Amino acid sequence: MMRRAPNRYLVALFSVAGGLYLLLAGINLAVDPFGIYGMPRIDGFNAIKVDVDKHIRLAKAVQVRNAAPKTIIVGSSRAMLGIPATDPLWPEAQRPVYNLSLYGGYLYEAMRYFEHAAALGTVEHALIAVDMWMFDRDWATRPGFSEDRFLVDQNGDPQDPDDTEILKTLFAWDTLRSSLRTISRQSRDDILVQHPDGSADWKDEEAWIRVKEGHRPQFGYMEHMFATTAWWPDPGRWWTVTDPEDPQSPLQFFRHMIRTSYDKGISSRIIISPSHARIWEVIHAGGLWDTWENWKRALVTIVEQEADSAGKPAYEVWDFSGYNAITTEPVSGTTGPMRWYWDGSHFKQAAGRLILSKMFGASAPDVPDRFGAVLNSQNIDAHLSAVREAREMYLIAHPQDAKEAARWSELNK
Repeated sequence: MMRRAPNRYLVALFSVAGGLYLLLAGINLAVDPFGIYGMPRIDGFNAIKVDVDKHIRLAKAVQVRNAAPKTIIVGSSRAMLGIPATDPLWPEAQRPVYNLSLYGGYLYEAMRYFEHAAALGTVEHALIAVDMWMFDRDWATRPGFSEDRFLVDQNGDPQDPDDTEILKTLFAWDTLRSSLRTISRQSRDDILVQHPDGSADWKDEEAWIRVKEGHRPQFGYMEHMFATTAWWPDPGRWWTVTDPEDPQSPLQFFRHMIRTSYDKGISSRIIISPSHARIWEVIHAGGLWDTWENWKRALVTIVEQEADSAGKPAYEVWDFSGYNAITTEPVSGTTGPMRWYWDGSHFKQAAGRLILSKMFGASAPDVPDRFGAVLNSQNIDAHLSAVREAREMYLIAHPQDAKEAARWSELNK
């Protein structure tokens, strides 16, 4: 009898350990902190997913499969925060819409998630939101990215996604911490809400202003980041990315997305995001203005080349950047909420709705005439010239904003 006691202890030990893990999995399943198990969202319990950003690349790969959307939005955090996927402005025939954009995603990641969604067979439309920084030649995939989650491999061949990752996440202690955070933060007003449609927005603007100490410091933070980290001074970061024929340029990832879109019969629109004019002043002060213009020319060239190859009309390339009534919203002296922006890089969904109104020809009295222009090889030079002229007017009307933005690039000279 004495010899059997250790066995009973081991059985008891393993039973307790197994029970704990089953309890852990049960909590994680019920809370579904990353929105990947398909569990109901219950107000006050788990409706607001406060930790999705910790596993955003896993969550988006799984969620888009579950959503089976007709339309996808592909881009960076600018598109995720700024373009609402659930909005009446989307034509009924294009719904449901899923925002597949990623925080900090370079063009390669955008391309792979686009291929993944296109392989579903449900996607008929796409909104591809691009920004020049996404085309960094020194790109690298972000932490949490995995090729094993996609429906196609890097060669475009079908593959079975590794869904064991979802199971591992269910039994992870890190997921439990996120579950507990999700439950405990439902009533907080200073959190970023990750919506089921893939988009994100701050829960309460006044709370955001309180925590961030106003819009102006956030403008300075983003301008400093772009001036000293994203674009300079690392010599390994090459911004010779504007030759559409250069096989090493991230422009080839963009070309592949456009080619895939034509091959799959997806009707796509390309937009250049409407970051604030102060971001363009950072570009100008850093000596990248010509590169920025040539990058836009390259986008148009690629779209028209791929359209010719496919024997189809060229996709619309919308430029919402530059200087207009939206992008030149005053920042200096601002203490209260801004209407169109969170910071210089990220626009609000109010501005995103103007984008949708412009693209879909909706009647909206607050859409400025000069906000958004369709580019092609015939009008792009005139368009870029008009942007340069608008910049001169901005310098006169907003000298303090222009000066504040340009100062960061002086650190690199």
